[in-house]
Amino acid sequence: FFEKDLKNRLFGRIDLKVILKKSYENLGNVGEIVEVKDGFAKNYLIPNEIAVLATKGNVKQMELVKKSLMKIEAKNIEEAEKIAEALKDLEMDFMVKTSEEGKLYGSITSKDVAERIAKERNVEIDRKKIELGEHIKELGEYDIEIKLYKDVKTTVKVILESENQDEIISKEEKAEEEKKEEIEEKEKSPEQ
Repeated sequence: FFEKDLKNRLFGRIDLKVILKKSYENLGNVGEIVEVKDGFAKNYLIPNEIAVLATKGNVKQMELVKKSLMKIEAKNIEEAEKIAEALKDLEMDFMVKTSEEGKLYGSITSKDVAERIAKERNVEIDRKKIELGEHIKELGEYDIEIKLYKDVKTTVKVILESENQDEIISKEEKAEEEKKEEIEEKEKSPEQ
């Protein structure tokens, strides 16, 4: 038994209880007490200030830190909800340049959306929080989700309209008239 215990100590196979100072993927969140291998704790988690040993003193200190973090978390959620309320029912029209076929020259990006929100509602949004997927490259209406903080989200409407809409409509009307004329000519010509 003693020999096995000695080998475990030498090769870092003993589990240690540590308190996470930072959230760590696959281990846990801030303030959680987790068991990890001795070597992992001493060689990585503790030197990189991701965790501390779970002593009585450290546990008490981490409880105080957790209470402080909970207050900060509540404040962040409250601020995010205020921003969500400010952005509620926001519709933004973008007048864009298009080709004769109605295709955009360029695209609308999350940066463009963030700048327009700042201009219209005086709210600064990090463009990384705007879930646009790919850039918008076609005319139309789009519902864009903004992830403000963890579970707090809101949606804004982006409407893309062509600056030269009249030209596009007249070309479409002209094409329709040509089709009608072709059909009328086919109907007039005797079938062979």
